[in-house]
Amino acid sequence: MSSASRPKFWTVTQATLRTALPGVILGTALGCVKTPEVPTQKMQLLIEGQSSGVVAVATALDETPHHVTLCSGALVAPNLVLTARHCVSRAVTAMPSCDAKGRSHNGAHLAEDADPAMISIYTGTRVRPEVDLPSANAIATVHPAGSVLCDADVAFIVLDRPITNAAILPMRLHASVEAGDLVVPVGFGGGRENIVGTRVVREFSHVLATGPTANAETGAVLGPREFEVDHATCRGDSGGPAIDARTGEVVGVVSRGGSCTGHGNHVYTRIDAYQRLADTAFRAAEKVTREIAARSVR
Repeated sequence: MSSASRPKFWTVTQATLRTALPGVILGTALGCVKTPEVPTQKMQLLIEGQSSGVVAVATALDETPHHVTLCSGALVAPNLVLTARHCVSRAVTAMPSCDAKGRSHNGAHLAEDADPAMISIYTGTRVRPEVDLPSANAIATVHPAGSVLCDADVAFIVLDRPITNAAILPMRLHASVEAGDLVVPVGFGGGRENIVGTRVVREFSHVLATGPTANAETGAVLGPREFEVDHATCRGDSGGPAIDARTGEVVGVVSRGGSCTGHGNHVYTRIDAYQRLADTAFRAAEKVTREIAARSVR
């Protein structure tokens, strides 16, 4: 079984926001799950405190500075952002088709990477890449090899300077999510109104299933390194984190999904499945930090 869906990023052309590759896809099958958790006020306060660590990722994929793709990301070190692979690489197809083994059914999804010099990071609750100054710029990207998004839609962005006005979000690399877990998507998709460029803490959302599986009810198809949540994410939320409601840890990255108001069909890439990639990214970020420190004492 396979399913075709679209990544959830938006294109910004100077002062005008317009859709680029809307969102639609996924899959999962419901097995034995634990009793779903219930949101508490303590959870709400935790997520609100973590939300400043969710940043906007603006990428000029065609190398035109005023024509950018807007995604979301999580600041996981002062100069390192976690996001989705499709936010930093050029797309070959707008609708990846994947199966439960994490294989593509419609060939390559990606071409070459965007030039890191054309990737900028913005902080705050409302961003306008056409007029705002970035908080940092990319100098390198770190992501899985290959040209397929299925089961591998994750990337790290190494920055040219530390970001000091946003929270550093911890990643859960030691354990996976489980069906029934409570998570909160946060991103710059603007919530139900889909006001792209506005950071919104979405509804508390339960994990419906983890891959490999397929969900006949929602149509979601999940690879071994993916999971599905019930409440929606919007275009502009691509690359944004799912934050564990109990611990505040990032457990997944928005890959693709259904409509902004639809139930189910919202697929995330699991972070714990990419621990080695994270280690590589942290080493690259630490190297840049050391180089900056060395230059400052000369």
